[in-house]
Amino acid sequence: MNNLKKYRYELINGYYDYFKQYALEDPNHAIIILDRVGRIIYFNNTFLRHQGLKREDVEGRFIEDVYVDGRMRVVLKSGVPEKGYVFKVNGRYFMATSYPIYKDGNLIGVIGRSIFLDIDDAFSFVKVVTELEEQMKSAQKILDDNMSFGFERLIGHNNEFLKLKTLAGAIANTDSTILITGESGTGKDMFAKAIHFYSKRKMNNFIRINCAAIPEQLLESELFGYNEGTFTGARKGGKKGKFELADKGTIFLDEIGEMPLQMQSKLLVVLQEKEIEPLGSELDHPKKIDVRMIAATNQDLLKKIAEGSFRQDLYFRLNVIRLELPSLRDRKDDLELLVKVFLKRINKRLDATVNTIEPMAMKLIYDYDWPGNVRELENFIEKAIIMASLEEQTSIQAEHIVELLNMPNIMPTALPETEMPEISSSHQLPTLKNYMNLCERKLIAEVLQKVKGDKNAAARILDIHISALYKKINKYELDKQ
Repeated sequence: MNNLKKYRYELINGYYDYFKQYALEDPNHAIIILDRVGRIIYFNNTFLRHQGLKREDVEGRFIEDVYVDGRMRVVLKSGVPEKGYVFKVNGRYFMATSYPIYKDGNLIGVIGRSIFLDIDDAFSFVKVVTELEEQMKSAQKILDDNMSFGFERLIGHNNEFLKLKTLAGAIANTDSTILITGESGTGKDMFAKAIHFYSKRKMNNFIRINCAAIPEQLLESELFGYNEGTFTGARKGGKKGKFELADKGTIFLDEIGEMPLQMQSKLLVVLQEKEIEPLGSELDHPKKIDVRMIAATNQDLLKKIAEGSFRQDLYFRLNVIRLELPSLRDRKDDLELLVKVFLKRINKRLDATVNTIEPMAMKLIYDYDWPGNVRELENFIEKAIIMASLEEQTSIQAEHIVELLNMPNIMPTALPETEMPEISSSHQLPTLKNYMNLCERKLIAEVLQKVKGDKNAAARILDIHISALYKKINKYELDKQ
């Protein structure tokens, strides 16, 4: 016992502040201190209570005599803290940390302190932290979605297009039903997402369903869900439909013009009553829903009404606010802006360096009607970037446009201050691509001659990057002349 008093005196006098901070009678943390040989020289009442021990069972005993820990012994040998480890005493799991105690550079003991008095507390803590992390991820996703699907993604400075964006922004925070019309590829789905992510419903789901892509016999269960046992192969516990998943959020019914007549009548009831009936449910127990509906179509619904394939009453229910998106051929003043944005975006995604488009190539883009609209243009620019990259070029050229758009009858306007190379009638006519190569070769040769071989000056006149000029010189072997 004298030795015990000696060690206690040494520790208390040498580490008063340490004791002041850690060795208090904290009801939430069990504390135990060992001397340099592993003998217990301090413990608090919380330790005794949760270990189910009496003071005489602990005081002056070696740690192994009380319970098999091992981690505090490791710290005594290594002098390195052990953090957040789990050990078992009397069938209960605990989580603790152990820290070495030094005096004058010498290891004189170790202090153990519980992080949680019960492992269940640790699980509860982890659960709370996990839930907070999920909430943060959800909030971050909403911010990311606002950046990805917001009105900033709707690119254009055409007057009619800007008016539509302004109207969409003004109605975003209402609950009005919206009908978006326009040709395929005009951005109907992007407008729908932007409206949702700028609305008061943005914290809830945006559910999209393509009415043309789901077989008629499955469409009802997809929209309204079903109860367990409704039909053979039904999922145990049933399945929620798209409307129920979109509760408090937005449902986007794309290609609404393709919806079967029978489903149109059921959709009309949903719009009127704000409730759904899953397949197999009791008829007197419909589910109330709070959903904002946005529908879209590339078809003439008035014509379909006249043909008897679309309900007039549903049309009037959907057509509360209408956004009619213009085709790309009706907003060609946006082409240059769109091309620049797509070049930047796609180059970044593909890690490519095709950052410009040559003037004649841009003219060919202007001359094309783009029946697939903005979607077709974006996909086309990606293909052109890939093609130019494969040829180790840094600019999209007219020959890429001609080849990708398959325009054999379209000839670009002659460039100024040069003549087209002559074609001998005695030889077979060259392909358009070869003919354009002849034109390009002749033009570059003439410009180089004019600037007396100054390649930087030639690149400026031709409006291409100097590296692209060098590649063309090598391609046409102009440096050998």
